[in-house]
Amino acid sequence: MKYYLLYFLLMIAPIVSFAQYEHEDDIRQNNSSKSRDIATDFIYDLNNSEIPLDVILSQWVIVEEPSDELYDYLEVSLEEIRLNLSYKNIDQIEIKNYHEMPKKEIRDIDPEGLNVNNMYFIYYKNRLVTSVYVEGDKIGSFTLVSKGNEMAHFVLY
Repeated sequence: MKYYLLYFLLMIAPIVSFAQYEHEDDIRQNNSSKSRDIATDFIYDLNNSEIPLDVILSQWVIVEEPSDELYDYLEVSLEEIRLNLSYKNIDQIEIKNYHEMPKKEIRDIDPEGLNVNNMYFIYYKNRLVTSVYVEGDKIGSFTLVSKGNEMAHFVLY
């Protein structure tokens, strides 16, 4: 009887481990899908001129160390992105994940420990409009800046 039980356990062990692997992969896929949805919703709201920028800022953007100066800077930055989006057909906007980008376009981006699965690049007719980093259920950054040595990184607010 012991041998049958051992044999049975050895037979189902690969099935159980594959099922767990697929489940973890599904969770990872759902998180990636959720962060893409957040990036998409952020861009669509930003494109809607009916929504005030301060509402978008408070609803969508994580600000760890708030100050009047920082809020002014972020509103001006959002206004610039909104202006760029306003002349574009929103249906032609493409949102690409870091992993979907050609290597030559991301070789100069330093993730600095941030999750690259949550980095999105917004394109219109193959031209970069802006970049977005999703953190949790909000935008952690929409500012990709040079850090020297021909490298760029996301600035968290």
